[in-house]
Amino acid sequence: MGIVYVALLLLGVIYAVVAAAMGWLGDLGDGDIHVDASGHLDAGHLHPISGPVIATFVTGFGAGGIVAHYLLRWPLLGGIGLATTVGLVLAGGAFLIMETIFKHTQGGAEYSVEEMVGREAEVITSIPAGGTGEIAYVVKGQREVGPARSVDGVAIGRGQVVLIEKVMGSTLHVRTRG
Repeated sequence: MGIVYVALLLLGVIYAVVAAAMGWLGDLGDGDIHVDASGHLDAGHLHPISGPVIATFVTGFGAGGIVAHYLLRWPLLGGIGLATTVGLVLAGGAFLIMETIFKHTQGGAEYSVEEMVGREAEVITSIPAGGTGEIAYVVKGQREVGPARSVDGVAIGRGQVVLIEKVMGSTLHVRTRG
């Protein structure tokens, strides 16, 4: 059984090295990474049964089994018990650490359309009469830019402060303050 433990430990380590080299660790949520219409990265939440968590379990199982088999010289059932316990503890720890990282990195990046309506913005590319320009605004402490049209269809010059009245698709419809 000792060779199985060694093989599992090596399999987990090889997975981690290859995944890091290929950039797979960025896909922690197993395909649950999306970029929304405003260009924000939304990595979602890590699922407990995902590649990195399973690889951590396999690596921990192998390491625990090696300790039980070669160092402690425990019988088969004791070795499997220790291997399973170590695997579960390490996988659970990896899951909690990655989930904590997700929460902290995603905390301020998401906002709703309702949060933009009524917000002040600055015209950074003039909005021609009946056409589209570009505005900059701050939401959740982050400066954002987006295409904008005048609600009234009038031209609005660069540098003017406007209010966002509505959002249709990715276009912000604005009105000059006044």
